[in-house]
Amino acid sequence: MATINATIDITSDILNYPVSISKSMTMKKLGSSTGLDETTGLRTKKFTATTDAVIAEADELTTGNAHNMYIRNASTNKALFFYVSYNAGTADATTTEPIGKLYGGDWMLFPYNGGTNITVASSSSTETQYLEYMVFADGIVAATG
Repeated sequence: MATINATIDITSDILNYPVSISKSMTMKKLGSSTGLDETTGLRTKKFTATTDAVIAEADELTTGNAHNMYIRNASTNKALFFYVSYNAGTADATTTEPIGKLYGGDWMLFPYNGGTNITVASSSSTETQYLEYMVFADGIVAATG
């Protein structure tokens, strides 16, 4: 059985008292104690324009399952970011639900049910940006054709 563990450690002195958070989880199949055992593989995409790109397609994964999506902005320039959105297929405002902006060097890990596309767009059309991403999957749809 495959095991995928995720750990995050956060320490801060932003408040009048120190904050220390340390959490870990084992990624499991929906409603099960069985670990996730599939992935889309670690991918890197080069962006040279602000055009939207789908990085996780709804028809690639089993809908409604317990997937986890990892995304990292590989840029070291904090001024450059990616817009990240849940998207039904196009970038128009009626089908897009923004997740947020992912600035240079930042990363995110979030639960994803596989029922909609994940779309990103670079903030810059003049500087090249690289995005690293992967879905830890609870079911990948077999390719046809």
